[in-house]
Amino acid sequence: MLLAACGSKSAITETRMVHAPAREMSCPLELVQVDVTSSDFNKQWDVLGHVTLMGRGTQDPMAEENRSLVRGRACNMGGTAIGVAMNSTNTNQLGQQGSAISYMVLRPKATAPAAPTAF
Repeated sequence: MLLAACGSKSAITETRMVHAPAREMSCPLELVQVDVTSSDFNKQWDVLGHVTLMGRGTQDPMAEENRSLVRGRACNMGGTAIGVAMNSTNTNQLGQQGSAISYMVLRPKATAPAAPTAF
């Protein structure tokens, strides 16, 4: 997991779940709306990982700053699509707002299983 401060974000984390070949840092990504509770979700998508942005105040998942922070990380993970897994805002006891957006990095499920490799 990577944790780093960047711009107006208090933290950015990357969590990789499946290893995939990296794509170029400015690769095209499709924005998809997915229902992770649907039985079709796991038949259609591989979840390669998550990119989570934490910041002060309320964040817009579609803001250009957020999209540019996520794009390179998602492309490096091998993703071809992004889904917003979570967008939350909370207020602490001092009245300060913080928020987190978690993006799922996705690629279409392969139709055939990968050939076995020697260990």
